[in-house]
Amino acid sequence: MGKVEGRETYQDYAKRFLTYIKIPQPYHSFKDSFYEYLSRSFDVESQQIRVRFKEQLYKHLRNVMSENDNQLFNEFLMKKTCSKILSFLIVNNQKQLQHYLFVNLIDNLGPIITTGLLLKILLVCQQVIPGLEQRFAILFNHYESSTQKKVQWLIKELENMQIALSTNFGRIDLSFIH
Repeated sequence: MGKVEGRETYQDYAKRFLTYIKIPQPYHSFKDSFYEYLSRSFDVESQQIRVRFKEQLYKHLRNVMSENDNQLFNEFLMKKTCSKILSFLIVNNQKQLQHYLFVNLIDNLGPIITTGLLLKILLVCQQVIPGLEQRFAILFNHYESSTQKKVQWLIKELENMQIALSTNFGRIDLSFIH
């Protein structure tokens, strides 16, 4: 809700990014800009972790629907890109339950920065919120018989996401909080 990166909020960054991408541009240029927008979140102490994850994110983004790279960017490409990035970051589906990257993000970046990264995606493309919820439901169902101690990482992330979703997309007026 408050200032997170310098003197601006995630909402401020998202508004500026959305204004920028309204300029007609090829899809590959949008993906480069989207990478820059997302990668500003990684203010972690470990240079090695930051560099390695940024490389993975960049490589994945470059490969996302690369057959459309020379096409003009549009809303459909935005939604598909955001959906594919959420799949990459969290979990793809119940059949492909690989979520090592997500666990690694939470372990190395922490649940707050990881939540911030996911929030940045949602702020530029609210249509993917149901997809985010679906991915969390997949993880919740996968770990439902686990002990609380074993899935503390998931509980912390769910708590942080609930707060982020409520404060950014809820109907309650929280403008009085500074």
